[in-house]
Amino acid sequence: MASTYLQLVNEVLRDMNEVELTTATFGASRGVQTTVKDYVNRAIADIINSDLNWPFTHAKGSIDVIAGKSLYSHASIATTLKYVDYDNMFLQPKNYITNGTYEVSGSSSIAGWTTVGGTPAASTKFGNTLLLTSAEATQEVSDLIVGRSYILLTQTSGATLTLEIGTSAGGAQTKTNTLTIANANEVSLTETAFTATATTHFVSFTEAAGDAAFVKLVELSENLTPIPLKYLSYEEYTERFRERDSRADTNKFNDPEFVYTTYNDEIGLTPIPDTSNRTLEFDYYVTNTALSAATDTSIIPTRFEPVIVSRAKYYTYMFRSDTQTAQFALKEYEDSLKRMRVELLNRKDYMRAV
Repeated sequence: MASTYLQLVNEVLRDMNEVELTTATFGASRGVQTTVKDYVNRAIADIINSDLNWPFTHAKGSIDVIAGKSLYSHASIATTLKYVDYDNMFLQPKNYITNGTYEVSGSSSIAGWTTVGGTPAASTKFGNTLLLTSAEATQEVSDLIVGRSYILLTQTSGATLTLEIGTSAGGAQTKTNTLTIANANEVSLTETAFTATATTHFVSFTEAAGDAAFVKLVELSENLTPIPLKYLSYEEYTERFRERDSRADTNKFNDPEFVYTTYNDEIGLTPIPDTSNRTLEFDYYVTNTALSAATDTSIIPTRFEPVIVSRAKYYTYMFRSDTQTAQFALKEYEDSLKRMRVELLNRKDYMRAV
């Protein structure tokens, strides 16, 4: 279990033979206690900022692309963003389905889905799922592009389901694809391809025999492979493409091929997107959020918390002008940080030859 902010601070205080804090006194700390609290946060920041690629700071991000919009703010990714990995960005087909993973359980009404001839209910079987018993659940999706190929991916289990795809206009539905999914109480992963014949289509699941059928996952996206984007420096972008993009000629809009970053920390795409049916996916890394409450915990893995303590001890003993003890703490910190890098980053070059 991760040590709390209170526990980390008290470990340093004990080493210094100072009075420890309690949950009740933590917010009213004073003198050296407050200094140690500050140094624990400084130590955590030092460790996180000592390398860009700590795995515990890694996250996956996505931004919905908007037709005609080339710039996207870093602020929409994370408030603690450290940097975005521009060398690992992909343009993915957008998933049109709302609530296709049923993360909200325990409700008989699931956003995005309507019912015909029965009432579906959420279920926690196989994780959060849509439960259908003598019921039909339908969702309409719009903004499809006529003539384009789409893929419907479903994960189901339990009783047999009928899957139907078709066009929808003015409330009238015309079925174009019908598939029977014989789950036989197993988990079935089904992929169905179809060509859009209208801008609005529907997806429908029906269980007609009075047995329990479960829908775990529904994804509808254009039948495209992910497009890897090439990174450009802002100087390269300015030299090669900015003049074209500044004219905002819709005839030049297309699927982006390049990504760049501006001096205002914005993500730029070029060519300017011609459709909103894409999602930009990427890796990014976060920095730390300063610990505040006594019960707060660090994002640094528990087994490496001694690295935090040794760094905080170094700062505290330097504050006390005890340079000899501070140097011992610094050596302990440097050695343990090297071991941390070797284990988490496989960076053996950080280890000195013995």
